[in-house]
Amino acid sequence: MKLDPNIERKSAIINRHLDVQQHMSGVPAFSVIEFNPTELCNRTCEFCPRVDPEVYPNRNLFLRPELMEKIARELGEFNYSGKALFSAFGEPLLHKELETLIRLLREHCPDVRIESVTNGDYLTVERARSLFDSGLSTLLVSMYDGPHQKEEFESIRHRAGLREDQLITRIRYLSREEGFGLTMSNRAGNIQIEELGVAEVAEPLNQECFYPHYQFTVDWDGSVLLCPHDWGKKIRAGNLNDQSILEIWNGKALTFSRKRLGCGDRRFDPCNVCDVTGTLMGRNHFEAWESYFSGEGGK
Repeated sequence: MKLDPNIERKSAIINRHLDVQQHMSGVPAFSVIEFNPTELCNRTCEFCPRVDPEVYPNRNLFLRPELMEKIARELGEFNYSGKALFSAFGEPLLHKELETLIRLLREHCPDVRIESVTNGDYLTVERARSLFDSGLSTLLVSMYDGPHQKEEFESIRHRAGLREDQLITRIRYLSREEGFGLTMSNRAGNIQIEELGVAEVAEPLNQECFYPHYQFTVDWDGSVLLCPHDWGKKIRAGNLNDQSILEIWNGKALTFSRKRLGCGDRRFDPCNVCDVTGTLMGRNHFEAWESYFSGEGGK
């Protein structure tokens, strides 16, 4: 299996945060909160469920600033200093109020690390400056078309006055045989690329998965999902429009998933058809939850 070279960078970020913030109101903390800012994307990559509109259609739906205000306030109450990521299932730069969402997070969580992924198609010098002026920490630009794009995005970075660690380019133009530059998976059973061995698993894997131990995934409408691989959105652990972050993070759905996945039991939907290697990051968070479950907090 070919691994995304960015995994090492991401793993270091979440481990550093756990060292700083181990708990939220006595519960093991998450180190990544990922937002799906929009259901729109201007591309249909062959390794993405969007390649088939019957599986994942393009929809003109967006995360509202009013909801982000609520979420940001709650994160601020915990003095959250982990990573907030705009990515998930759409192209973040298609959200015309992305800067507002970033600004709200920065206002309530001054120490949070705010990142966004983009395919770069709508990235200009002016937009780059606007994003960072709003409080963005890092912009991750996925290059899908070829190595010639690196010069283009480096020019934008230079003219916008950004450092190399602020605008990071990621290779995504490699061949199928090289896995496109990604850590390939079947996105919880939502895509198949037989030539790469990416397919729905015949039997549930007997493998641990740490995603729900360290990551909190928020959809555009406030629904909290099991993880960013669940493109079918089979598990909705709650909704932040009428529930608190802590209520959902320590609620029944995510607790059930952590306990099952922590012992390698994927015999529940959608994990039963998922081939994601869920142990590349988050082992320290898994151990924190195991300790919590074995003590008073987990009873």
